[in-house]
Amino acid sequence: MVMRFVIVFILMTALTGCLKKNSDESLSMEPAVTEETSVAAMENISQSVSVEPAVTQMAEVEKPSVQDIQQALKNSNFYEGNIDGISGPKTRKAIEAFQSKIGLKADGKVGPKTWQKLKEYLNKKAQ
Repeated sequence: MVMRFVIVFILMTALTGCLKKNSDESLSMEPAVTEETSVAAMENISQSVSVEPAVTQMAEVEKPSVQDIQQALKNSNFYEGNIDGISGPKTRKAIEAFQSKIGLKADGKVGPKTWQKLKEYLNKKAQ
């Protein structure tokens, strides 16, 4: 039983530690195991420990290509350059302008919150 507690603790610590980010666009993760968690409480965990939900959650995070980002920015009238897949200063400035417009921290990085808003323009024609 103690070995099961150790394995569960290590898995939970590893999963929550790997998913934390230090940015405004980080995924909100509550620690699954806290210091107050007792051995008795851990013994009440069901016989099977599944890490599938955490793996599924990680798989759902989209990582757009630079070309998709540039196309969405162009369609939203924030990017004037070529769709070349190269993330240079024009692309970064366009991302920052887009982020400022929608009320996000203008850091020039396309994280989950920025991409959620930006991908709405991916298949739209420029206005």
